[in-house]
Amino acid sequence: MRLLASALCLAACLVPIKAFVPWRPDVSDLDPATLHAIKPPPPAALRRHNLQISRAAAKFTRRAHASTTSNSRPVARPVAPLARREDKTSGPIGLSSDPNDISYWVNVDFGSSQKSFRLVLDTGSADTWVPSSECIAQSCLAHRTYGPGDSSTLTFTDNKTFSIKYASGNVEGSIVNDSLSLGPVTLENVSFGLATVVSDDFTAFPVDGILGLGFPSASVQKVPTFLDNLISQQIITKRVFGVHLHRSSDAAGNGSVIFGGIDSSRIEGGPTALKYYSLNTTSHLWSIRLSDVLIDGKSAGFEEGRNVVIDTGTALVLIPPDDALKLHQPISGTRSNGQTFYIPCNTNVRLKLRFGSDEYEISPKDYVGDVVDAGNNLCLSLIVGRSVNRIWEGCTGSLFNQNEYDDFSPPPNCLNSIRSPHNNQDHHPQWLVAFFSAF
Repeated sequence: MRLLASALCLAACLVPIKAFVPWRPDVSDLDPATLHAIKPPPPAALRRHNLQISRAAAKFTRRAHASTTSNSRPVARPVAPLARREDKTSGPIGLSSDPNDISYWVNVDFGSSQKSFRLVLDTGSADTWVPSSECIAQSCLAHRTYGPGDSSTLTFTDNKTFSIKYASGNVEGSIVNDSLSLGPVTLENVSFGLATVVSDDFTAFPVDGILGLGFPSASVQKVPTFLDNLISQQIITKRVFGVHLHRSSDAAGNGSVIFGGIDSSRIEGGPTALKYYSLNTTSHLWSIRLSDVLIDGKSAGFEEGRNVVIDTGTALVLIPPDDALKLHQPISGTRSNGQTFYIPCNTNVRLKLRFGSDEYEISPKDYVGDVVDAGNNLCLSLIVGRSVNRIWEGCTGSLFNQNEYDDFSPPPNCLNSIRSPHNNQDHHPQWLVAFFSAF
């Protein structure tokens, strides 16, 4: 996920869906001759787009005002998740990724046989599932599956099923109970999904299933989430987690996740240096307000702002088509075939995301993708004009968070972000910190 915790998904769709996106443009059969130069959208389309953005901004402002004046009490300022000696944490647990950083996963062992699965860390959804041994879809045959033959402790709940539609792909199946472990952590009698239907979108994805780290209110399965279980089984004492998402090309070692605490060594200035931004929980996702995008220091015309979802399960920057066009127009030589853009491989355009008055830079190393032409001149852009949600919202994946250390807190708390001490343009580990203090 080059653009993982910062796969910028500024989105619009027609049905409520989760933000996880197991998808990447297929360029294997691309003929560069079919690409065309980009042009500004028609005036009527641009007016419609701007109207939707204005309405979304007004809704965000109304709800933010309501949350600060509810019950005639001011909302308390968030408290940084400072570690105390008595706090319990999981300790660092190793993360792995594919060579292109499309996905980051933890190895989770299930049941009495301790069968291991690769589960993607996903802050864009709250549910956990693995493929069922009864699933005969190609997507299941391409991955590890789980069933009664794998564990003597596996039990099925009475007629309890689930069905989840993601931004790309869908799964459905039954709710089961079993033990699971990752790193030094072992949880007993955990409810999770056993998927008997998994769409083909997941076939080529390098993970077997999903470990949901989103809000409990976002759960489709309506069972205690992974974080709920960590608290109830007294593995951790705080609803906090920090994720270090590495970049494979830097060869700087694998990343890690820690539940129940944060790694202060990853924060320049320590935990007290964390900055907070208000959450928009309309979609029950980790959504904050983006003030603008700067391209080589100039505004890209996002002054009215956008809602962006900080999503560790998304590998691209997915934004409404008109916004994607805005971001690519200043990049000389950009070509397109619709929702996908292709840019010169040697582009050195610098992008910055502005939250409030704070700016966070994104290196071309993170948004320039694979080469698509024989001359090695044209590369896939990892910023895609594709809508993934019914509200005009963006989802930021690994691209943004490879640069920053972020702290997430549901209202009355907020998202936090601070620069990592290692976030130079050639090597910048990614950290996410989630601080759940209220639901």
